Amino acid sequence: MPHPAGAGLPSDTAAAIAAALPDDMGIRHISVHSSEGEAPVVGVYLESRTLALAESSARALWAAAADTLLWLREWPLLHAEVPLMPAAY
Repeated sequence: MPHPAGAGLPSDTAAAIAAALPDDMGIRHISVHSSEGEAPVVGVYLESRTLALAESSARALWAAAADTLLWLREWPLLHAEVPLMPAAY
């Protein structure tokens, strides 16, 4: 999500997103990672029955957060993807 002016996400972005969303979205954890490149990464750990549902839920989560936190609209969502984790996690 590169910012048009190159600005980074504020340090309290994860907490602000978590506070702005309803409890029924299945969210377990939100983290924000600065990157060496142009775009920070927002990690969302949520419960989902399928991979496709997890990805669509992440998109809906970003849209809902941006509806509440207007400053988030300055960072466009580039993509939502789910990294596959071993079952041990």
